[in-house]
Amino acid sequence: MAQLKMYWFPDTPIDGSPLPEGYSFSKYETEADKLAWVACCKKGLAADDATEKAFDDSILSWDDIDPYNDVFFLDHNGEHVGTITAFKFLDRDAGDVHMVAVRADHRGLGLSKYMLSAALKHLKSKGVAWAQLTTDEWRKSAVRSYLTAGFLPVEYDEGMVPRWEAVLEEHGVDSVRMVTEDGNPFCVVTRSGLKAAPQRGSDMDS
Repeated sequence: MAQLKMYWFPDTPIDGSPLPEGYSFSKYETEADKLAWVACCKKGLAADDATEKAFDDSILSWDDIDPYNDVFFLDHNGEHVGTITAFKFLDRDAGDVHMVAVRADHRGLGLSKYMLSAALKHLKSKGVAWAQLTTDEWRKSAVRSYLTAGFLPVEYDEGMVPRWEAVLEEHGVDSVRMVTEDGNPFCVVTRSGLKAAPQRGSDMDS
């Protein structure tokens, strides 16, 4: 089954909340950062026995990614506890949000919104037409954070509308705009519970 795809457009406000006390941002600098990146991705995006090769495969294998500028770390008291990669494609005017992860012992604290804000500011400074990402329904906290950040569903594969209706129902979001793969408006998706609700008032009487 195809992953869910979402777009963020530069006219969407970016959350400006200050980082919690003790947290800061840094970028990839040396080979030693690879193991910290792997530790952030384990128990989610990387296998529990993953090595530096996971970084090489997920980051260095992309010609579009400059690891020294595009790979961000969220640090707690100087220690890498989260990571996000944001890069502009070399062959088109769009960006990508890639490999968003928080180390297991720092999950559940709402830290992804700060990483998303840093990534989106980075991409906006590059003048992208939109930023894209892919995810899965079962990554519930990730989907919720992307919707909160203003990412919109993309209609690019069969069955996306009903899948998004179910996702919105699960997260208690009444409706959201959906766009096509070229960034144009497609429709407004309404959560399945509202769609199935009986009509009221004059609509019922007609």
